[in-house]
Order: sequence, then structure tokens, then C-alpha cells
Amino acid sequence: MSDKKLSFLDHLEELRRRILYSLACVCLFSIVGYIVSRPALKFILQLAQIPSAYFFSPAEAFVAQIKVAVFIGIIASFPFLLLQVWLFVTPALTRKERGLTIAYLTSGIVLFLTGLCFGYFILIPFGLRFLLSFGTDFLQPLLNISKYLNFMFWCLLGSGFLFQLPLLLFFLIRLGIIDINTVTKHRAEAIVILLVLCAVITPTGDFFTLLLMAIPMVLLFELSIIAARIAARTANR
Repeated sequence: MSDKKLSFLDHLEELRRRILYSLACVCLFSIVGYIVSRPALKFILQLAQIPSAYFFSPAEAFVAQIKVAVFIGIIASFPFLLLQVWLFVTPALTRKERGLTIAYLTSGIVLFLTGLCFGYFILIPFGLRFLLSFGTDFLQPLLNISKYLNFMFWCLLGSGFLFQLPLLLFFLIRLGIIDINTVTKHRAEAIVILLVLCAVITPTGDFFTLLLMAIPMVLLFELSIIAARIAARTANR
């Protein structure tokens, strides 16, 4: 019992250490992000094709710069955060599983950056263009900086993390935790769950933005199943 308790406490201490390292990394990059927050904020506003946004309380402009700084900190720290997750779970894995997780770590970073690019170049511009198109001569947009940043950050981070789901599915199938035939049999239910997640992540809730997010997610889901089948056949050979 004492050995088990000691082992459990060791795991808790290791988890606490990894969390502290992750928070320290995010804080460090957030400080750097605050230094460049003003030009970054100007760059962000250019995406909406507007010269300026507005703040409606004395502290809102300062809070906006803090949001930009924290967002930069999270994005810049993401590879380090994935590394801390990998270092925490590595002792419980076999050599084969460690090789798979290294490939997962690299692919996760690539997919996260791909999701950010998708959100920045496709989801946000087309979503904004669709939503702002409802304006008229007597109904003009007056963008609040806090709400605009919330919209943008939710789209970017949502895209980045949603693009991890197909990779997670592939990883679980390769480890044998999930059976590929079961996933294929319940494909319709899995797609519905993906649509629900896309609806939760997208901040506007409109059908057009949901559709923009859902189409690549379903395609990635299907590709992950195909890749898992090919990998299983290769392993059997």
C-alpha cells in the first residue's frame, strides 16, 4: 500500500511540475506578446478590413492588449505544451507506443498550425463577410474590440484544437484502444458528434460558419479512418 501511495504521489508531483512548466512558458511568451501587442492588434484588425475598432470602457483597450498578449503566448507555447504532455505519459508507454506518440507530437503541431491557417485565411474572412453583409445604409457595424477579439480567438483556437480530433482518433485506432470497424459502423453518430463540437466551438452559431468548419473536419475524419486502415494493413504484412 505504501509503495502504491508513493507511486501515486509521485505521479501527482510530476503532473504538478509539468503544469507549472507549461504555465511558466505561457507567461513568458505572453510577456513577449504584450511587447508586440499593439502592432499585432493592428494586424488583427486588418483582417476585418476596418481602419479601427472601438472600446466602451476606460480599461477595455488595456484588456484588449492583454488578450492579444495571452493569445500570442498560448500559440507560441503550444509545441512546448504538447511536449510536456508527452513527457508526462511517456513512462507508462512501451517503446512501440513511444514511437507512435513522437509521430503524433509532430503531426499535432503541424495540424494545429494548419487549423490556425484555416481559421485565419478561410473561416474568419468568409464568416465576417457573411455576417457583415446583413448591414444596410441605416444599419452599420460598430465593432467593439473585445467582442471582435473574442470572435477571432475562438475561431482560431477552435480551428487549431478541432484539427487535432482526427489525429487523436487515428492515434487511438493505431494503439488498439478503439476498433476501426466499430468507428466505421458508427460513422454517422461520429459525424453528428463532430458537428456538435463545431457548433460549440464556432462563436457565432450561424449555419454558414458552422458549415465552413464542419466540411474540413468531416474530410479529416474520413482521411484518418483511411490512414488507419492503410497503417493496419502495413503492420499486418
